[in-house]
Amino acid sequence: MTAVNLLIENNMGSLDFLASRSYAAEPTVGRVVDDTPVALRITHPGTEAVTSVTVNTAASIVLIDADGTTTIDITAAATDTIGEVCDYINSLDNWSCKVLDALRADTVATSQLVDGAITSSVVDGERVWDALQDTSVLKAISYRVTYDRNVGLNRPKGSHRVKLTKFTYNADVSAAEAGAVRIYKWDAVNKTENQVWQATSVDGAGSGANDTSHTFTEGLSAGENNDLIVRIMDTTSVTDNDANFLQCEYTRE
Repeated sequence: MTAVNLLIENNMGSLDFLASRSYAAEPTVGRVVDDTPVALRITHPGTEAVTSVTVNTAASIVLIDADGTTTIDITAAATDTIGEVCDYINSLDNWSCKVLDALRADTVATSQLVDGAITSSVVDGERVWDALQDTSVLKAISYRVTYDRNVGLNRPKGSHRVKLTKFTYNADVSAAEAGAVRIYKWDAVNKTENQVWQATSVDGAGSGANDTSHTFTEGLSAGENNDLIVRIMDTTSVTDNDANFLQCEYTRE
């Protein structure tokens, strides 16, 4: 086979892959309200019985299973951010973790997680313990646009991407603020988060009539195997309100 023929064959294979992935694309929607964004999704791949997973606000995260108790001091410099806590949990023998609706740089030592014992749930066949954001303390509502919100299952394997087509929100912020509506790109290879888009926020003022939308006609892509994190924030306050929400519409390919 000549080099030209090999190049043509490789290109055709790539085109076939991209076409088949496009045909299999799945429209998806995710929605969060006050105190429901998942900062850390924790799993227990081991066979040991789990006793409890507890957040002690501004103090610790305590993981207890049949092998013993692990207390993570979230006031310590080495484990006072979301990313550092996630990495620490992943270094343990019996536990695994994934950052979801949060940034790795978010701090956890100032009551930014919902306090108390976490009730486990089953997500796509995986039992998880979700440490949730306290959105009024964080002063932000966030959602991760990702192909897979599981920790250990990651089904199916292979190269995938997500494309954000629209997001809608209502947030009772202190006032309209330039650059307070943000999108960050998570680079899975380099493990970095970089802001790629921003807009001025709209104060929902506690009224469901004040929903705001942003649409990306061609879809905003995160690139191969990367994520986008949409965040509505305020430097002064995000007040808890029944009208608050963030909804993201995107395609999984």
